[in-house]
Amino acid sequence: MESRKHIALRSKSVRAGDRPYTTPGVGDRAHSVLLAYQYAKAHDTSVTLHLTSDKYGKQHKKDSWAELLEMSHGLVDIQVWDVCNLPENDWLQYLKEQGINAEIYYYKDNLKLHPNETVVPLEMSQYLKKLPCLLPLEVTLNLPNKYITVQWDTGADRSISSIKINAIENAYRDLGYDIVVVGGAAKTNELKNSLKHIGKAIYHADYHVGIDSGMMHIAQFYKNYEDIHIHNEGFKSHHLYRAVRNGSKLNYIP
Repeated sequence: MESRKHIALRSKSVRAGDRPYTTPGVGDRAHSVLLAYQYAKAHDTSVTLHLTSDKYGKQHKKDSWAELLEMSHGLVDIQVWDVCNLPENDWLQYLKEQGINAEIYYYKDNLKLHPNETVVPLEMSQYLKKLPCLLPLEVTLNLPNKYITVQWDTGADRSISSIKINAIENAYRDLGYDIVVVGGAAKTNELKNSLKHIGKAIYHADYHVGIDSGMMHIAQFYKNYEDIHIHNEGFKSHHLYRAVRNGSKLNYIP
């Protein structure tokens, strides 16, 4: 058993250009905690994620990191450092000077998607072949008896038309499902802003349906891949390719 694993989130973006990686969306932060949780379970250890300051300083980031760590049931924590936008070797050297022997990681399964991604010893896609199907945190939430959760709000590069959204949702309604919206377009504060409440809603849903965005990543804490139905007409991330490869349905209408 490892006593504790130290993993450093990359300081620089692997997608394009010389720019920092700031975990801009809740999906980025959720994915990072999920990765750490999966590593912790596989190696019977706990994990500390080390963050450059630009991944944490805004209040909404602080709030979501706190909720996500609670969702990891004590296996993951974070440490934030007052540096940012360092080359990866400098970032790891900085941590070493603070007494932290940390590693960055890469994804073998979609390596060619990321021109700036370097191959390093710690390969993380191996830990994402099966999802953990965690229990949700205890919160009070009134839910229908038979329903799906959906999320459609996103940036322009991944959005789909309202006509197609209506067609998708109506197909599930025809099967007797109520529709529970989670994320930015939700009607209640709990399902819009509380990851703990969103997690409970997704856990008890028959399926999570929506785009490759933040709530898809929350769904990966609580559902099997085959119970996550993803719709996409634009940019395809490594998260989407991986999910479909592992069993999620793409552009599926029942």
